[in-house]
Amino acid sequence: MAKRGGAYIWFLAGLAAIIAGFWRTFFGDPLSSDFWHTAHGIVSTLWVILLITQSLLVGRGQHRWHRRLGWASLGLVVILVGTSSYMVWIELVGDPDFPRDLRLSLTFLDIGFLILFVGAYAAGLWFRRERRVHSRLMGSTILIGLGPALARLYAQQIPAAHGLAGALTWALWTIEAILVAAILFDLRRGRRLWPFPVMLVAFVTIHAGTVWATGDTFAAIARGAGAPV
Repeated sequence: MAKRGGAYIWFLAGLAAIIAGFWRTFFGDPLSSDFWHTAHGIVSTLWVILLITQSLLVGRGQHRWHRRLGWASLGLVVILVGTSSYMVWIELVGDPDFPRDLRLSLTFLDIGFLILFVGAYAAGLWFRRERRVHSRLMGSTILIGLGPALARLYAQQIPAAHGLAGALTWALWTIEAILVAAILFDLRRGRRLWPFPVMLVAFVTIHAGTVWATGDTFAAIARGAGAPV
């Protein structure tokens, strides 16, 4: 962050990437999908808009409204987690002709991302009085939405990615690079803060887990849940 309350610039860049990645499947015609996909897309977008708004409020010294909006976000998070969980379920038990390994990888990633989002949000609330820790925890949640968006964008625009399966790895590499850059930026400023390193470990762990997800153990768990794998 270049200055206090200046993170909104990065959130705007993240929102632009999310819109680009999901343009074909949502933003281009948001009402053409079924109820759950539309609701999930709207709520996810509202979350990013909330991050932008909260950053602007801090930058303008509107701390009272920042706190009020922060507590009000609990309702938004409940809906976001609910719609995200249903999206994972649809992904898990949907089209039987969907490639097996891709289904398992996407399901594993989305479950990992959902757990990471809840953990980062809960920790952000817990450390709300530690401004720099709080802001990094809450701000990092945009990276979770950025993963699926970048994967789709890379799959659509970069032939060398060889479709969504290959683009998933590229997307995770991008997020990990962003976190490494954020850690180095903090260190350069003399800030030894833990949220970005913890988030980096979490993303690397999830990334590594995608290999395990295509194996027999996770496949058996998925079949037990109703997946056609």
